[in-house]
Amino acid sequence: MKKIVALALALMMVLALCTTSVAETTNPVAGKKVAYIMQLTSATIFQMWKDSCADLSAALGVQFDFFFCDNDFNRWQDTISQCAAAGYDGLLVSHGNKDGSYVFLKEITEQYPDLKIVCFDTQFYADGEAKKLSGVTQLFQQDKSLVTVLLDNLIEKFGEGVRLVKVWRGPNYNSPFDRREVGWQEYEAAGKIVTVGEIQPLQDTVDSANAVTAAFLQGLKREDVDGLVAYYDAYGQGVYNAIVENDNFNGNVGAALPMTSVDIDPVDVTNMQTRPDIWTAAGTTDWTLNGEIAMRLLFLQMAGEYDKIYDPASGQYGVDVVEVPGTAILASQLKSESTVENLGEIASETYGNLDYLSVADWMPKDLIHK
Repeated sequence: MKKIVALALALMMVLALCTTSVAETTNPVAGKKVAYIMQLTSATIFQMWKDSCADLSAALGVQFDFFFCDNDFNRWQDTISQCAAAGYDGLLVSHGNKDGSYVFLKEITEQYPDLKIVCFDTQFYADGEAKKLSGVTQLFQQDKSLVTVLLDNLIEKFGEGVRLVKVWRGPNYNSPFDRREVGWQEYEAAGKIVTVGEIQPLQDTVDSANAVTAAFLQGLKREDVDGLVAYYDAYGQGVYNAIVENDNFNGNVGAALPMTSVDIDPVDVTNMQTRPDIWTAAGTTDWTLNGEIAMRLLFLQMAGEYDKIYDPASGQYGVDVVEVPGTAILASQLKSESTVENLGEIASETYGNLDYLSVADWMPKDLIHK
């Protein structure tokens, strides 16, 4: 009897050890420490990003910190250096400058070879050429599609050959705008759209976009244009104000001029709800899901499971560039209670699509979506 009890106790101990071992291997990031470091100032969409990063980290037992650097590139670099020196296991860094990020991050990866890094909206350039950093994943919105989903909507309304004005700064002003321009150029070359004008704000502000658009509209006849596309929602807000203030384009004399924009924030949603005949659509991605996508990439790198990194734009695995496809948020679909945070209730299936997530046995798709 004693032998049986002893054997039973021994078996229980072995099973306990096995269970502990399995638990450890099924969550290789438990107890690690990560940070989200945003170069820009905090905004609603970046808070959505941060919150989903925090939720995923908590679900996997990872310490999560975040830092906003208020548009100060030097502060962004200093924060990354401080976190690397402090022993963080992984860093999710966002919106690094095109000129300087590669050289700086290359030095960081060489100085801290065990540190894992994922970059969002950060191009790697040096000596006039695009570069790669071994072991570093670059995440982007699929900027091209952020424009083409808007163009598709305008083509649906006005037919191929729709006459459009675009509002942007470029070429070679910043990489997201250049990536968005790819979609415009493809549609123009195919004869799907016709460019009847181009507006370039002097600064990246609502007031600048408003001033240059107001001046442009003075020389434009309403019958010569079907719509307008702004490559940035701050420009869109300025454009919207300029249209509202001009009786020839705001609907007081003939039909209002419909406009669309890339990116979205609470002001955009309010304007779309107020004048859906003017601000008709916004091209964006789900910023809550974006944060989770990014943090999953970082955790997979920390686990050494690079082969599970998934790019929803191409459908490929094991890549070092991941892009999130865009969705058109239509003003006609917005409800009175719609906000930036709950757009998934009215958007198409491309918005907040859980199939965009990179997964592992220890990090299933529904981990924080049950």
